[in-house]
Amino acid sequence: RNFHYENFNKWSLYFYAIIAALFVGYYGVLTAEHKPANEEAVLLGILILGYVVSICCFLSGKGYYYWEISWIKLVHRYEKEILNHTKENDLLRAYSVFFDKKKSSHPWLIWKGANISSSKLSLWMSFIITCSWGYLLLCNIPVIYGFLVQYSEFAVIGASILATFVATSLLCYLPCIKSYMVSLDEAR
Repeated sequence: RNFHYENFNKWSLYFYAIIAALFVGYYGVLTAEHKPANEEAVLLGILILGYVVSICCFLSGKGYYYWEISWIKLVHRYEKEILNHTKENDLLRAYSVFFDKKKSSHPWLIWKGANISSSKLSLWMSFIITCSWGYLLLCNIPVIYGFLVQYSEFAVIGASILATFVATSLLCYLPCIKSYMVSLDEAR
């Protein structure tokens, strides 16, 4: 378990370092005194790359969270088998803190702990970062290509969230679709 956790932290760090470098590069080109001759192409390339890397970061987090939940379910199952599920034995379980959330979790008290998932926070953060790249991309495509269309900020934000949700959902389900198509071919 620790091996996977350490690897996830390394991968996340790589993704966030790349995302940060792309943000710095984007704003560096945008605010540079001496603009490159192909500024629009450079900006568009950085925006697309930032969006793609952010989607990869988000999907990596989703994959890790899936693995983490599977691990916890496996541990729960074997603990039930070994410890004979009783109230006294629940305290001996590795994840016993998750059983009585009312006693152990205090989300509204600053001085006490709360049962808040770091993995879920990481997923939310990477989804928001991905939507931010999508927002920048959608805002800049009309500017780069000279469209004179005015969009509501809420429309652009909504389109960014929708596009990110659709893109990540499709990428999550592509392996399922591919295996389904392969099974159809094998059935013929």
